[in-house]
Amino acid sequence: MSSQHLYIDDLSEQSVVNYLKTHVDFFNFHEDLLTTMQIPHNRGAAVSLVERQLAVLRDENQQLQRRLEQLISIAQKNQELNQRIQRLVVALLGVESADEFFDTLYDTLKVEFNTDSVVVRLFDLPGPSLVGRQEFIEYDAQVFTLFENLLGDNHPICGRLSESQIKYLFEDIKVGSAVLIPLGVPKPQGILALGSQDVARFHAGMGTDLLKYMGDLISQLLRPWLRT
Repeated sequence: MSSQHLYIDDLSEQSVVNYLKTHVDFFNFHEDLLTTMQIPHNRGAAVSLVERQLAVLRDENQQLQRRLEQLISIAQKNQELNQRIQRLVVALLGVESADEFFDTLYDTLKVEFNTDSVVVRLFDLPGPSLVGRQEFIEYDAQVFTLFENLLGDNHPICGRLSESQIKYLFEDIKVGSAVLIPLGVPKPQGILALGSQDVARFHAGMGTDLLKYMGDLISQLLRPWLRT
């Protein structure tokens, strides 16, 4: 008997934890223990093991619920963005000239994305019908310095811009936040910029996959007009 008591006394806390982990149904066969076991509460009171377990499960359930709501919200926003892109593509497919293409692009993006300014900068040489348009610029050291990350990664950037980037792209408004989208397939040959005076309109946590897709679509739709 004494040896049995010695064995029990020598059990470590971790040994008990490990045992319960491998015998998760232990209390199903020893329900009477649940009436005597208590876990201290933060306020000094005591709660039963079952109550504590229920509290943990409720907390986990709330975390899962919040995560589910986040995923639903993201899915809804992606669906809305996809619909905006579809309306933009339909509008651009109906144009009959290069000038109309750019006018439609600017007007539609401002409406669909609720933004204050839309800017396109292209590094290709313009076709005869596009000579003199402000969208076409030379790819020089300044462009490389300001937009190296964007063009190097070939992926959209959302959020706050540097003062130098704002000054280079936006001359007519004070931009609080923006989206920069590389144009050109397969290599970037330009920039599409959406600027808003609202600092919270575009933020770094926004998803960019559909924005990249939109940039690729615009690049493809633009290519025929670059040769005219």
